[in-house]
Amino acid sequence: MNTSFYEKILEYTVSSTRVQIVKRGNNYKYLIAEQTKALSREDIARAIESINERKITLFNLIKAIRRTTGKKPKFSELVSISRSMRYKKLQILLDDPYIEDISIIGPGTVWVRHSEILQRDPRADYIPTNITIKTQAEFLEYMELLAEKIGKLVTPLNPIADGNLPEEDGGHRVHLVHPEVAGGVGEIVIRKKRGISSISLDEMIKRGTIPPEVVKSIKRIIEKRGSIIIAGPPGSGKTTLLRAILYSLIPKEWKIVIIEDTPEIDPLPESAWVRYIVPANLWGSGRNVDQMILAKAALRASVTRYIVIGETRGREARVLPQAMNMGLGSLTTFHGGSAREVVTRLMSPPIELSPYQVAMFDAIIVMGFSAKDGSLRRTVVSVEKPIYDDSTNRVIIRKLYKMRAIAHAETGH
Repeated sequence: MNTSFYEKILEYTVSSTRVQIVKRGNNYKYLIAEQTKALSREDIARAIESINERKITLFNLIKAIRRTTGKKPKFSELVSISRSMRYKKLQILLDDPYIEDISIIGPGTVWVRHSEILQRDPRADYIPTNITIKTQAEFLEYMELLAEKIGKLVTPLNPIADGNLPEEDGGHRVHLVHPEVAGGVGEIVIRKKRGISSISLDEMIKRGTIPPEVVKSIKRIIEKRGSIIIAGPPGSGKTTLLRAILYSLIPKEWKIVIIEDTPEIDPLPESAWVRYIVPANLWGSGRNVDQMILAKAALRASVTRYIVIGETRGREARVLPQAMNMGLGSLTTFHGGSAREVVTRLMSPPIELSPYQVAMFDAIIVMGFSAKDGSLRRTVVSVEKPIYDDSTNRVIIRKLYKMRAIAHAETGH
């Protein structure tokens, strides 16, 4: 591809391969450049494709490389090659720590969500790569490979499968949709699992994502085992803030339970934390274990400090007031553009909390976007406290913080 018309945004190395992020106008591209070593990515791919045996070994790969390229790989190259054998073209994306999600819709371009681009330009979403799946047959080979790795079967009779890659391969979440129900082409989505090396609250202060006074308020709430809802639209940084709070403020000696549909928050090593994950639903399996059931199980466990729900979407929210009545704190994220919207949804079906129960939360932190230097950035838009008014049986929303200014106005709901 001719990149002379593109502005280079980032350049770094992943597994000895140079990666570039370039931009033209509002359009970004993720480019895997030619390897600087004797072997190129194309050399390796061509050698792999020439192997007729079902199982690819390092030995027959070395023979294939010599046969197809006439080159003799070095030991350091063989180490890199052995990694690329596992997931072929996708391995570089799985190894790239900046990639959050990978999306493949039939043959064609492989798309990714890149954390640095999302941080710089929240309007961005998936960006194209120069990795392509050439044919429908090749796409189905990748679907079969991933299905085998997650221990599932994808067929016209069982067209949707979800699961996690082995932990040694990152434990990433895989979503597969057979062509039968995906426009005749099929879909592969890999949601990368993030490790505990998450951005800290101090780093978020430095980036201007959260003001110091809000961090101080969060610390006070955590110290008294209070409860916080982190709200905002998709991509606004809700989970990033939740992870920063956990890793920055929750001691590993505290017994907490983390409940997730898709695993994104790893318990600290050698900690008393435990994580419950909703089992991947095999199409037609009849499994009915959801976040509500896991949340109830958490209350019956020996958790003593916090119940954390990675993303609250429905009736599992009813468990949070129960946890607070038991003396536990609670942390969760919630889709919503304002505290008022969050309160409305909490009191509406299918959740249907009472005004008194909603007011048990200490704070609703709303994430959003702010303009700086002509671009958008993720930021805390407001912090508000729901208060129960027993005279009217309503929730009053008190604004504690709003974008660089402390606000004191109250509105009834």
